[in-house]
Amino acid sequence: MEEEPAWVTVRGHAGAVGMLPLPGLVILRRGERTIDADQQEQVLDILKASGTTLLISLLDQAECDADDCEHLERAAELRGIRLLCAPVADFFAPDETLDWPRLAQAILGELRLGRGVAFCCLAGYGRSGMMAARVLIETGMPPEDAIAAVRAARPGAIESEAQVSYLLLSSP
Repeated sequence: MEEEPAWVTVRGHAGAVGMLPLPGLVILRRGERTIDADQQEQVLDILKASGTTLLISLLDQAECDADDCEHLERAAELRGIRLLCAPVADFFAPDETLDWPRLAQAILGELRLGRGVAFCCLAGYGRSGMMAARVLIETGMPPEDAIAAVRAARPGAIESEAQVSYLLLSSP
């Protein structure tokens, strides 16, 4: 599932927010998933070249086994990219376990310094798009405009009504 990250610019910040599938993810014919280490490294190199210093995985434990997560973390760290895990169930909005204020502080800190922040989920559309839009809302963009900006960068992003509702109810 090799796909280039899609980026949205953040008003008032020098950095940008990216959305992408889990780096290196390969979906086999039977629907099984595996990680292609070479492909993962290529994607991480793209992120590094774009100035990304923070990668936030939105996958839950059922989607990414511990070994794959550890490998991703090590490969990212070798490139100066910090990996944070903020699990969100596929097609849903974040639940109360997501500490948005703390996560937003880390994201905005990187963006202010001109660094990139990227979100990854299984396909790079639903959860990644939702959280990229949430960052835009956090910086003062109206929710409808944030959704439109993300969908302009990655058509098909923000896949479910639950995700749209979460964003429409969000405020900085």
